[in-house]
Amino acid sequence: MGIDLGGSGFRIGVFDTSIGELLRPVYHDNHTVSTDPDDVLPALVSAIEELGWSGPIGLGFPGAVEASRPTTAPNLGAAWVGKDVGAALGQFHGGAFAMLNDADAVAVAEAEHGVGHDEHDCVLTLTVGTGLGTTVHRQGTMIPNLEYGRLPHPRLEGCLEEHLSGAARTRHGWDLKTWALHFQEGLTYLEEMVQPGRIVLYGGIMEHWSSIQPLLRTEAELAAAVLTETAGPLGAALSAAGAAQPL
Repeated sequence: MGIDLGGSGFRIGVFDTSIGELLRPVYHDNHTVSTDPDDVLPALVSAIEELGWSGPIGLGFPGAVEASRPTTAPNLGAAWVGKDVGAALGQFHGGAFAMLNDADAVAVAEAEHGVGHDEHDCVLTLTVGTGLGTTVHRQGTMIPNLEYGRLPHPRLEGCLEEHLSGAARTRHGWDLKTWALHFQEGLTYLEEMVQPGRIVLYGGIMEHWSSIQPLLRTEAELAAAVLTETAGPLGAALSAAGAAQPL
């Protein structure tokens, strides 16, 4: 089982992780009370009970994670920092629990069952939606919790996420061409820093892929992610199953 926890709600998928196949429809639920863990964790427990699951559980979290505890939680609130999420769900997984950054979960899923990383020593995966998630695989091993979206923009005030994300486009009222110009600047900066052989784009930006792809230029191969809404839960489930473990 894999859980994708976000700022507005969560999604749960049950998979055959050996082939990446979803075994039942994705379970969706919104945060109806608050994003505080005292409200969200009981809702997760109820959902897992409803699904009748007992076994490994992975959870993708919107922030940095260490030893199954969030170290940052910008979209959910400071009450999550240091929270032992694995213990809160312990009645279901019996110790087979993995927790990782949500963008890292997407990259794990794409590496295993999506666009693939086999032919490249270094792959940069960008999850572009409300925020900007960044993940690097080097020689098949994921480097967790990079959060390059929080880095200062090389030219403008604020961080990269404030200028590259879908939320930035909405906030500024940019058309696709203007957004692509801003995105290109940040993309070039990240490419020069990471030196990937392939860059994979995922998230809300894919709604405009056919229009925005011709506007972007990279030295690395630029590829669209092939997984859709299942990527986050699948990557979390893979981590729990041990099919793809972070450093």
